[in-house]
Amino acid sequence: MTTVYVVKTGEHFLCTAEDGDIGMAPAIEEATSFLSYEEAEKAANENADPGYEILAVNVTRRSRSPLPGAQ
Repeated sequence: MTTVYVVKTGEHFLCTAEDGDIGMAPAIEEATSFLSYEEAEKAANENADPGYEILAVNVTRRSRSPLPGAQ
């Protein structure tokens, strides 16, 4: 399991567009995830409204299908 951090500001989440610009996403699934609290805090300080929250999200990796030949 891995822990990542997302920034919630109001009812939205910080996200990164394809061109690298920071924007807002309505759903956590679209949020940009940060590997450390400090990275999330820096992005929040630069891009989020006061009163933002940094949420820790535990991510479990799952294999979509078994490896060929695996038993």
